Amino acid sequence: MAYREEVDGIPDALDMTVESLKEGSLTVVRALLVESAGALNHWYLTLGKALAELLTCTAESTGYSTAAARFLKASADEYHHARQRFEHTVFLLGRDTAPLTGNYPRFTSSLNLPMQCLEDE
Repeated sequence: MAYREEVDGIPDALDMTVESLKEGSLTVVRALLVESAGALNHWYLTLGKALAELLTCTAESTGYSTAAARFLKASADEYHHARQRFEHTVFLLGRDTAPLTGNYPRFTSSLNLPMQCLEDE
């Protein structure tokens, strides 16, 4: 529940950003991209926190319950899909290939449950 509360509205906001970009001035577009990158970064950090919190660490086992694994996989897939949409939008706006800085989230491609992390591309 804490994870859901933390990321509530981010996917919808990212979808609305893409629509807003079609009609915005350069200043508005830049502000929307910065805001969206910040939202993706927050989502990334919250998913990382959920990875750590849902891990079952006991003397007998170290792993995720079946339900937790399904939840984390679905949540990571949702994040990656939103991230790809955002990247595609930025690409279409002609972003250059300079190194990313600031609050822009790192590139990720998949969920690694045993290592409790989102893997970089």
